[in-house]
Formats: sequence, structure tokens, C-alpha cells
Amino acid sequence: MAHEMEKPSRPSELYRALGEDIPSVRPIITGDVFADAEITEPDGTCTKRMVIILDHPCSLRTDGVTLAPRLTVAEVISGAPNAWRGNYSKMFLPKLQPEAQEEAQNFIALLDQCYHVSPAQITAAHRIACLSTVGINLLLQRRVHHFSRVVVPTFEFQKANAGVYDEVDLVEDWCLEREDHGIKPEEAAAECMAWLRDESDGVRKQELLKDEQRRSTVRQQMREHLKTLRTSA
Repeated sequence: MAHEMEKPSRPSELYRALGEDIPSVRPIITGDVFADAEITEPDGTCTKRMVIILDHPCSLRTDGVTLAPRLTVAEVISGAPNAWRGNYSKMFLPKLQPEAQEEAQNFIALLDQCYHVSPAQITAAHRIACLSTVGINLLLQRRVHHFSRVVVPTFEFQKANAGVYDEVDLVEDWCLEREDHGIKPEEAAAECMAWLRDESDGVRKQELLKDEQRRSTVRQQMREHLKTLRTSA
């Protein structure tokens, strides 16, 4: 059965957080949008552009914490959405800047205008948006279709990546909790990844996150472990 390309039911469905609502400790993930990212052009000159992260979450880090030496991004430009059907080289980002005047709220990610950036270049930029899981899945669908002309339903991306998405949320929650106790985000993220990868129970909790039935158990165990860390501090 042929599948059709999908689109959001409303702009807000695309975003997990925008602007100042983005926790600074949230790990960088697919679909994050950065303003004023320094880009090295083919001729060696440098310019600053708005970009969106394209790499799959599993490709973004070498050890679960440290960003890979090269990250793939696409240029994001100002522009109103056209028809979601067709225009498959574009990911529309309506209401990306809702506080701006109406004509300046909407943007488009150009999936055929890609660059490589270093971790230093992206972390020096200003993160202005994090896509929701719906938004990330739509981005993946459009990028896969752009390069292959194959339509993969978004539920397939969700099924394949739900554990990874939840892992990012857990790291964010862990870092917020530990930040309240004076632990730096980098150290807290490393703590969380070590806990997720621990095999003391015979299986990594990171693996359990792939099982929809067990994710809530991992989150409960995390809350209990963080409580232990609080009382032992």
C-alpha cells in the first residue's frame, strides 16, 4: 500500500519548546534550530546562518555525551509555508518565532542546502527551537523522501526511535535535577549515561527504553536513583 507524505495538523504540533522555554541542559538532538551558527563556506569564508540539525540522534554523539566532530545541518531561511505536498526538499517551520511580527514568524529548512559544523560552532550559536517528536519524525520523513523518493510513515520513525527520544528526555530531567544540587550539566549528563548503560541487572536500561512496556519502569528507577543521590550528598 502506498503511503502519503504527512503534515502537522497545526504549527504548534511541530515544537517541543521555543526560545527561552528551551532548558539549557537539554541535549542537542535532531531538529534543533540554531540562530547565528558560524558556517564555513566552500571557499573558506565564514558566515553566520540559521540552521537545523539533521543527524540522527544516535549519530550525534561518540559516547552518548560528547558531540561528534562533524555535525550535519541544513540552512533555515525566512519564508511562509507552501503546500506540504511537493516541495520535499523543504521542511516548513511555521510560527518558529511567534513573538515576531506575522510576516517574520515563518521559516523553511532547505534540506538540499547542507553544511558540516563542529561542536564548537554549534554550541556557540543560539538554540531557538526544539522540535517535538512529531516534528522530528516529519523532518526525517521529508529528508528520506528527498534523497530516496520513498515515503516512510512517521509511525515507523517513532517506532524505531522512541527509545532514543525518551533517553534525551531522561538526560534533560536528570541534568535539571542535578543542576539544583550544583552539578554541572556535562558532569550530570555523563552520570546519567553511565547509569543508563550500567549492566548490573543483566541488561542496560538504555536497551529497556526500546521496549514501550518498560520505559515507565526505567523512569521510575531513575527517580529512585536520583533520590538516593540527593540523600547521600
